[in-house]
Amino acid sequence: MDSSMYLYDVPPVLMEKFCKIIDSGDDSLGWRGLAARIVPSWTEVRRTERLEAIGKSPTRELIWAWAQQNKTVGDLVKVLEDMCHYRALQLFSPQETQYSFPNSGPSKSSRDNPSPPHSPAKPQACDHLLRRHRGN
Repeated sequence: MDSSMYLYDVPPVLMEKFCKIIDSGDDSLGWRGLAARIVPSWTEVRRTERLEAIGKSPTRELIWAWAQQNKTVGDLVKVLEDMCHYRALQLFSPQETQYSFPNSGPSKSSRDNPSPPHSPAKPQACDHLLRRHRGN
């Protein structure tokens, strides 16, 4: 997907998948982890909590508000990389980019088992998530 595409131009089906992934996450991989990186104030987080309480997708609400600031897919990818959220990142990665967690056992395909790309800039930044995934 083109990193310069505005978030409000992302196909709704893809954005719905993204929202479901983030909404189902917990701690730093859920919508609160996303909010900590894109929301300007805790007042906005509290508003999002109230929307979640009445059944709305907190991720959809956050992304919609953020998209109104002309944010792009590239901006979102940077946030997801910072979160080490490789499952969500795969939605916005080119089809050629396939990842699999090391030492995680066999899988049907790397699409079923996403993992981090190797980044020389932050080689161990996401090690805590890999250890949690492996059960270490």
